[in-house]
Amino acid sequence: MTVDPGRRRARTPDASGPGRRRARDLATRVGRTFPGTDLALWAAGATYFGLIGLVPLAMVSLWAVGALVGPEAVTAAMESAVGGLPDGHGTPTALRTLASVSLSLSWWQALVALFPASLYGEGLRRAFVQMSAVPDKLTGWRGRAGLLGVAAVAPLLVLAVLAAAPYVGPLYAGGGWSLVWGIVVAFHVVWITLSTALLAVFGLVGPGHLNRRALLVGAFGSGSVIAGFLQGFVLFLAIPVEWSAPFGGMPIIGAVSALALWLYILHILVLCGFRATVVLDELFSPAGRG
Repeated sequence: MTVDPGRRRARTPDASGPGRRRARDLATRVGRTFPGTDLALWAAGATYFGLIGLVPLAMVSLWAVGALVGPEAVTAAMESAVGGLPDGHGTPTALRTLASVSLSLSWWQALVALFPASLYGEGLRRAFVQMSAVPDKLTGWRGRAGLLGVAAVAPLLVLAVLAAAPYVGPLYAGGGWSLVWGIVVAFHVVWITLSTALLAVFGLVGPGHLNRRALLVGAFGSGSVIAGFLQGFVLFLAIPVEWSAPFGGMPIIGAVSALALWLYILHILVLCGFRATVVLDELFSPAGRG
């Protein structure tokens, strides 16, 4: 008995499995429906708001962690974390200063810091609106309110990272295979915590109501990419190049410019991840499955 070649070819797509077909559909739809607005412009806008709001958000989170486990525990964990980082560019000193100032805040200072932190939510939501077709009103206020929800879970995520620091820090400082294992562990710790943060950001700050399944896949998929990007940032810190060289040797200008560039690239990844999540929401909807 002979088999019709046409029938054999007709069954071939089914053999690839629904997961692979969904991945192809996702890539096709993201490429075909990506907004025509200037991605670079909106990533730059989110970066501007991030420069205003990320440090206060980090300070409030560290302050809350200190209130939970005690300032001494936070200081010890921070020392373990910075012990594995490259010494160049003043990064360890900056992180120690951030922890010290954060732990010394009073409750009303932490409350005041939430206002500039909430501005980051406004910048993200304005950029997210450009990545979706959902009409939005009171964009700024909704973004700020959503960021306050993210700030409520941020201390727990910071606590998880600091809890892993005493184990990961010495691995980074050890070199060789110890360093390789440290990178693997650090990647997974950052991936899980960052993806949880993106889950809150996409769900609370982003416009519209996204399917839970799409949120999970989109947040953890985007988190894996950004976690790898942040590992590359640690490598970037180890490169013996003076950031201040293009700015006449002024260290502060060089440091701010370099960090702003990395933050800008990070927001491009975040916006692309949100757009992919929006497309996943369409694929997982009954109309998309049809």
